[in-house]
Amino acid sequence: MPIQKIEDLIDNLPKSQYQLITEVNANDHFELARLLHQLSPESKVHVFNNLNSDLKRQEVLYETDLDSRLEIESSLGSKGLAILLSSMPEDEATDIIQELEVDEQKNILSQMEVKDAVVIKDLITYKEETAGGLMVPKFNSVKENQTASEILMQLKHENNSEIPPYFYVVDPENKLKGYFKLRDLLNVSTNIKALQIMRKVTPKVFTSDSCDKVANLMDNEHLSTIPVVDDTNTIRGVITFDDVIRVMQDLASEDIFTMVGTAKVDPFAKKITSKIKVRAPWLLTTFIGGLLSAYILNRFQTTITDFSTVLFFIPFVLGISGNVGLQGSTVIVRGLATGDIQKDNILTVVRSELVVGIANGIIFGFLCGFIITLIAAPLLQTTPILGTAVGLGIVLAVCVSAVIGSTAPILFIKINVDPAISSGPFVTVTNDIAGIAIYLLTTSYIYSAI
Repeated sequence: MPIQKIEDLIDNLPKSQYQLITEVNANDHFELARLLHQLSPESKVHVFNNLNSDLKRQEVLYETDLDSRLEIESSLGSKGLAILLSSMPEDEATDIIQELEVDEQKNILSQMEVKDAVVIKDLITYKEETAGGLMVPKFNSVKENQTASEILMQLKHENNSEIPPYFYVVDPENKLKGYFKLRDLLNVSTNIKALQIMRKVTPKVFTSDSCDKVANLMDNEHLSTIPVVDDTNTIRGVITFDDVIRVMQDLASEDIFTMVGTAKVDPFAKKITSKIKVRAPWLLTTFIGGLLSAYILNRFQTTITDFSTVLFFIPFVLGISGNVGLQGSTVIVRGLATGDIQKDNILTVVRSELVVGIANGIIFGFLCGFIITLIAAPLLQTTPILGTAVGLGIVLAVCVSAVIGSTAPILFIKINVDPAISSGPFVTVTNDIAGIAIYLLTTSYIYSAI
């Protein structure tokens, strides 16, 4: 394993200095970034410093986990970090700077070249998950009256390593007028003006639009790059598909980690003590929910003593109702994350999940009730009324769970809390408490009426 070999070489410094440099640079630096969290802070700094190019250092710093990145940045100091960030792509440098405290951000920006600092200061004002936070401020803009030959000559003089596929036509005030593709430019005569070949209907997003909206528009329009404009239709930058994919993956991972009550970012790279601190509060929630469930069981002690067979079906009730609740909340949370659920269809989706959950509750409630009625006397040596009690308890418990699971994400959004939280411990604990209470209330009422 390369990381173990690197660790052994670091332990034998300075004698193994040459071998360390060779080993570090022989391995893929993206793989090193992924495995860096396994090393001690001092070893991480050794690996980083022994990389043989600034490009590798920049990519390792950007690709590694948050804790490792902060430890390396601390070793660099503000001046060293400023120098490294100055030659990075502006959007990536902005992502790194945004992770720092405000005072540290100002300190680093003050030590960067003015032109780079100005761009990054502008990008920092946008939230990371918006179009403004995703955009790259460098793009191909052409004037309305530029001819095809002038645009091609401009491309030749710029000496770009990659020829960009899209060109954006702007007026003298830099307002977006239209766009054309590289193949459009190559298929016209050299004296044709940009105004004549541009497409006037331009798919675009605003700086405040969410990443979900950007991804959906790119998908619908089959574009690899999309322009970002402000409220005055002035083009501010462009977003490329690779940046969107990266952020969408990060957001999906955050939602999944939040659902199960772990750290939102790089949970695999956290220290054991950090993992315990992050997860313990959620387990405390479950612990409190267990105490409440025990209290409810105690309140129905008399009923349970008289009709102990109702206890046999509590796991069944909690299993069915819990799954229904989690299904509803997960569908809605995922729909919100991907942008499939918007303000105009959210009520329809919630109603649909409610109907599905309640229908499943009725189906399995009647099925279970029917089976228990048949086996109550010969196998359980109790009255067949048990089937009615259990079946009705399941129906009511599942109906309530469907309501909780389908509406919890919406309630969390209303109070500005990540709705992904509702799909994990919250729905599980709430459903357990509500399921036990409703089931025991139903069975005790039926038995008392006999």
